[in-house]
Amino acid sequence: MIDKLEAWLCLKSAPELGQKGTLALLKQFPDPQEFVGNPQHEVYDLSALKPASKEHLLKASLPEAMQKSLVLKDDQGIDFVCLGDSNYPATLQKIANPPLILYYKGDLGKALQGINLAVVGTRKPSFYGGQMCRKLLKPVCEKSVCVISGLAVGIDTIAHQTALAAGGKTIGVLASGLDQVYPPSNKELAARICENGALVSEYEPGSELERWNFPDRNRIISALSQAVLIIEGAIDSGAMLTAKFAKEQGKPLYALPGNINNHNAAGPNLLIRQGATLLGSADDLLHDLGLGNDEPEQLEILPVLNIDEQVLYDLLAAEQREMSFDEFILSTGFGFGKLSSVLLSLELKGLIARSSGNSFLKL
Repeated sequence: MIDKLEAWLCLKSAPELGQKGTLALLKQFPDPQEFVGNPQHEVYDLSALKPASKEHLLKASLPEAMQKSLVLKDDQGIDFVCLGDSNYPATLQKIANPPLILYYKGDLGKALQGINLAVVGTRKPSFYGGQMCRKLLKPVCEKSVCVISGLAVGIDTIAHQTALAAGGKTIGVLASGLDQVYPPSNKELAARICENGALVSEYEPGSELERWNFPDRNRIISALSQAVLIIEGAIDSGAMLTAKFAKEQGKPLYALPGNINNHNAAGPNLLIRQGATLLGSADDLLHDLGLGNDEPEQLEILPVLNIDEQVLYDLLAAEQREMSFDEFILSTGFGFGKLSSVLLSLELKGLIARSSGNSFLKL
């Protein structure tokens, strides 16, 4: 009998069959291993199966790119699950066009065991967007909710990082083969995700990143989740496409309201007007996910700060935005060494974070 993955790849690459025809064929004959390369199988008596498709399935031959993907899969330690398998994600199987094969690295089954929340947004978030993403997700992740996003720069990256920092699980859905990470700057983050969740993709190892892969990727992000949160995004953004899939899939949709003068607030604000739930606090989300805390809220106790630390912390609090190292020097008059030391101390106390380059923001 032909190898399982080879059989599925042969079916996936069959000419003149298409996704709709493939799903119809699988409904009648759910195991490609039984009919690929088996001339005695009754599938070849189907009049609806076109000659080119029959010939391809009988030969059980794979395109060169797919042959290479088999080698890459083994070299990269990539696992896979096929449509209809007992461990195929149930929520993904219910959508109109589920992936025939889902590749993954990490412990996908464990990551999907609890509540899963999709979080997506712009690649160029405002200070407010990034800050609120962290503030909203931290309490949720501490309740063992798994964050699902697309590993892109911006809100996706912040969502993954927040989940990991809170000791939670997270899943990154890629628009390319799992042997390559885009953007390359997130390779280290991707490795950490594999250790505390999983990376998944419907594309074979070795598949190049194509711009049309991103819309397809977004349907998987929403399908794997119990709810979807849109942080920031323009009207025509990928985040809004994810929201569209969430509506089609019947998923609860949340949106962060934003300043009407901010281009990337237009998407969430429109979603709220159309009926998405306005998210005003982490407590709202925890309540809706069935994770509400009945204990009385405790006052936040800040670490003790020395005079220099208090100066920087108050400055960030007053500015309410990211500030660069050079801006701190101009505003405080601190020398390079002193400023570096004070900033590091505030980072270690969990009060500020390095956001991009040599800029910092208040947590």
